[in-house]
Amino acid sequence: MKTFISLLIILLISSNIYSQFVITSVYNPVNGDYQMNVSCDTTNINEGNPGTNQTWNFPSLIRKDSTLINWLNASSTPYSSSFPTANIASTSDNSNFNYFTASSSGLIFNGIGNTNLVVVLSDPETYVQYPFTFNSNFSDNFYATIISGTNTIIRNGTVTVTCDGWGTINLPFGSFSNALRVKVITDSRDSTIAGITYVLKSHATSYQWYVPGRKFDVFQISNTIFTYNGVPESPVKSVSYNSNSRSVNISKLGTEIPENFSLAQNYPNPFNPSTNIKFDIPKSSFVKIIVYDLTGRETEVLVNQQMQPGSYSAEFNGTSLSSGIYFYKISAGEFTETKKMSLIK
Repeated sequence: MKTFISLLIILLISSNIYSQFVITSVYNPVNGDYQMNVSCDTTNINEGNPGTNQTWNFPSLIRKDSTLINWLNASSTPYSSSFPTANIASTSDNSNFNYFTASSSGLIFNGIGNTNLVVVLSDPETYVQYPFTFNSNFSDNFYATIISGTNTIIRNGTVTVTCDGWGTINLPFGSFSNALRVKVITDSRDSTIAGITYVLKSHATSYQWYVPGRKFDVFQISNTIFTYNGVPESPVKSVSYNSNSRSVNISKLGTEIPENFSLAQNYPNPFNPSTNIKFDIPKSSFVKIIVYDLTGRETEVLVNQQMQPGSYSAEFNGTSLSSGIYFYKISAGEFTETKKMSLIK
């Protein structure tokens, strides 16, 4: 009997671990999504260990620079005709675009487009397959022929993606349990077949951390080794975090179209750690809902996208915040309104 109970406990614990956070297609980027990537100093920053129930500590990252990445309908971008299967694109400057195909089964990278070069992967690269959770893994090949001036460049490579860790990650903007660490190894080779002869190889190992309720990775460490015509170059390391990405927790309430713009009082209030904010949009509008602390400092952008008419609910999670009074403000067209809420831990 004791043996049976012990086995049952082990099975329950294992079930709890393996039934943790699962990345599915609801995490796909859509039009209006955004992510603020903050680059950091790399000194003494290491990826830590794989495995279950890990704790990864990065509470004192030194910020260097930041880049806002916006996601758009691929059809609205200048180079969409070269990527007929892409339905979503990202850009940080409205000049350089990355093209993707997002579906219920995964996210596929199709190539890049800018004024100087359009690179179409005839064999696209798989970024992620759904569902994806601890111990999930896959490999994929990619291939492209690139025309650059008098040079014809062949790009080919392999990407191997493994979810090798699960646990808690501590970052400057909060602590997140139930986090997944994803290890991505990308081997790429660019070689010319006409014009100037060169072979550029790269071997990149990236560690990315994902947490429930937030689109895109919250933290990333990447190490890349380049070899040019057989001569190795200095390794390149990068560290970045994303503290302000779109939440997946926005839901539409019913099918009726409201008559007026409105912002409801959050419920529950006071709350710990999460609460829901209902708002009405009577006509298509670009909607922003931002949460501020008592000093007026922006703590989170809940909504930042074009929205169709309807009633919606956005979940706000204050896990990473301290107890206190916070304000949330909606801006939609000419309509603005601010309300107060209380987080009590």
